[in-house]
Amino acid sequence: MKKLTYESGVEELTHLIARIEDGQLTLEETVKAYEKGAALAEKLSALLQEGKGRILKLQESGEQVPFDGEEEAE
Repeated sequence: MKKLTYESGVEELTHLIARIEDGQLTLEETVKAYEKGAALAEKLSALLQEGKGRILKLQESGEQVPFDGEEEAE
């Protein structure tokens, strides 16, 4: 099985959302797409948390301090 990357997961989730919003799916297909999307969103969230943990480790070790997009230059 191919490993899910964040980018490919977002692309797949976007596709699922478009299919649901299109309104052409049956109720059963919509529910299945929603379930798949919810599971995918959970996996993407986990990937983000993993990345955040790796960045924090790097910051703590002093090896490298990557850009933190939450802090804006004043």
